[in-house]
Amino acid sequence: MIKLLDRYLWIHIIAGTLLVLLVLVSLDVFFTFLNELEDVGRGNYGYLQALSYVLLSLPQRLYEYAPTATLVGSLLSLGSLAGHGEILAMRASSKPVSGFAISLLKIGSIIAVLVFMLGEWVSPAMSQQAEIVRAESLEKKLSLNHRGGLWLRDGKQFIHAATVLDQSHLVDVSVYSFSGRHLESITHIGRAEKVADGWQLKQLEKITIQAEKVTKTTEKQANWDRLVPGRMLAVLRISPEKMPARDLYQYINYLENNDLQSGQYQLAFWNRFVQPLSILVMLLLALPFVFGSQRSGGAGQRLFVGILLGIGFFLLNRMSNQLGVVYGLPALMSALVTPLLFLMVALFLLRRV
Repeated sequence: MIKLLDRYLWIHIIAGTLLVLLVLVSLDVFFTFLNELEDVGRGNYGYLQALSYVLLSLPQRLYEYAPTATLVGSLLSLGSLAGHGEILAMRASSKPVSGFAISLLKIGSIIAVLVFMLGEWVSPAMSQQAEIVRAESLEKKLSLNHRGGLWLRDGKQFIHAATVLDQSHLVDVSVYSFSGRHLESITHIGRAEKVADGWQLKQLEKITIQAEKVTKTTEKQANWDRLVPGRMLAVLRISPEKMPARDLYQYINYLENNDLQSGQYQLAFWNRFVQPLSILVMLLLALPFVFGSQRSGGAGQRLFVGILLGIGFFLLNRMSNQLGVVYGLPALMSALVTPLLFLMVALFLLRRV
């Protein structure tokens, strides 16, 4: 009997969550597409490319809205069951509040695992592909690979960067200089950093090719006025939130070993694990709003407050993340502060049921 009730609850919660997720993501996709229309006409970026970019970024939007959709969807589903007296009937059949909590945590764990898989494997790959479509359409001279590296042409030079950390840091850069069809030199750069007056390069190795000989020179550090045109890097919008945890971990180690700021990458790394767990918090938070008096006014008021909490969670979580990066707070604390706050609210309200 208990298993049957669990299955009944799960079906309604999943249906409600998917419905809310569809609404939230549809609105976000619509406004994002309108925003992309501003770039239509630049380079080869047309309506088809804009639509492809939006659709390829769809998994990332599903991932971001999952906790809020879970809260609002479970409120709608459980509220509907409560309005029809089904919650009361379940409680009368010896299913206590703790039983409801356990049932919700079970389905929440399944949803959390699916969301983690979406954020770790599906979303990063498709988000990077979306950026490739957009960047290559906006800039004819630029080409990106699936790992985030780039090829570009600047006059008589062809430049390849194996890794693009952001718009100011490139790793494992190769510069091929030509004179007509003749390759004059190959310069390999271990790390390149954009500074105020140009580029600061480290670990240079240059091979000069002449008709009679080939020479090789090395430098520990050099400054170039020009390496990659700024307008080229402007189309690269590599976000830590769109990277899998395994890549984030490698980038964090690299940045720390080179005394570079890694706050955003650390925050994105911890959010990979905190975001799915937030779904469990949202489900617990939904419970207090469907118990107690089931009169239409009281139920409607609790549902309204619950929806506001869902929106508040989304906004507060983003704000706490950004403030943590700005003020240099520990990344794990910035990622956990909002879920822990809402968890305490949920436990407090559950004790009053």
